[in-house]
Amino acid sequence: MTSETTMRENLTALLNRYLADGAVGASLAYALDGAAPTALTAGLADRQHNVAVAPNQLFKIGSCTKTFVAAALVKLAETGKLDLGAPIAAWFPDLPGAKDISVRQLINHRSGLPEFEYYIPMDPSRQWTPRQLADIAFASDKQKAPGGPAVYNNTGYVLAGMVIEAVSGQSLGAYVRSAILQPLGLDNTWSPATEAFPEKSMVRGYYHRPPPAPDAPTDIASGGEMWRMDGVLPYSNELQDSSDSFPFSAAYGCGDMVSTPSDMVGFMRGLFSGRLLSPPFFAEMFEHRVPASFPGTRMRETGAGMFQSAYAGRAFYGHQGSIPGYVAVMLHDPGSDLTIAMTSNIGSGNRLSFQASGMHPVVDQAIATILRL
Repeated sequence: MTSETTMRENLTALLNRYLADGAVGASLAYALDGAAPTALTAGLADRQHNVAVAPNQLFKIGSCTKTFVAAALVKLAETGKLDLGAPIAAWFPDLPGAKDISVRQLINHRSGLPEFEYYIPMDPSRQWTPRQLADIAFASDKQKAPGGPAVYNNTGYVLAGMVIEAVSGQSLGAYVRSAILQPLGLDNTWSPATEAFPEKSMVRGYYHRPPPAPDAPTDIASGGEMWRMDGVLPYSNELQDSSDSFPFSAAYGCGDMVSTPSDMVGFMRGLFSGRLLSPPFFAEMFEHRVPASFPGTRMRETGAGMFQSAYAGRAFYGHQGSIPGYVAVMLHDPGSDLTIAMTSNIGSGNRLSFQASGMHPVVDQAIATILRL
């Protein structure tokens, strides 16, 4: 038996244990030492029709979208079409404090902009405009001074997407495709908020929304429900199909993308190899990190669209994401040159639950297996 066969068997066993613990489906890919990505899958893409997950099937990747959008914005700067230090007032003259917020701060979580994610209704039938998302933020949350401590912020990425469209003259999805995906030969990643995509390739997503206990916490950091699911999904101890509960337009530049782990690995390797951005502009994403955290995640330091996180006792760089019914993570370790990505089609508004955070120990074990730690 070859070592590659043994590796695949060990990783498949990991994914099967994840399913036994309560997951529905999982897809994983990794690359090491310049090799093409190795892809593995387990479980179901569709419980109702008993369809198994395949490596080319699409998962919603949530906030992993931010790394693609940040790279696209920095690409505009590299080509001389944008100054990352410029105030955003040129595009948003009526936005409060816009003259004091730089383009760079939209993607490094230091803009001070108010947040919309916790306040937007999960209305499956509504199509949102990016400006409406920003309006929800300003109507619901408090704005802070820019340049302070990093506070995870989705609104900045909505505005970043709008800037990309204004400067490039293309839709956000079209520019990400032409500037980021096509140069890397990635043809299985899409931005559904702004471009057509192969819907038949999507896996179904499943959401856990158990009835809260009378004394259950309401704040997110302690396990309170993150998204406003009332009227969309009832309380239930059973997993519910949430595939269509949150329209792509409501995530836009902060979380609308769908992809495969193999494409996510290819993207991260493209970034770290210098194929996408020259060193000074890659540094805009990778360096100048400051402390940041978000409940239920491993993200501890943020650059621009790039977090440092600890997995298997090593420092990895990349992003993780969740959106109702899906969780994803994509990571690169410059020391070992390992790139790994994993997606799952379960999720929860409680970031501390197994459905929302149970993937991370699996990634730990997968890394240890691949690197023989």
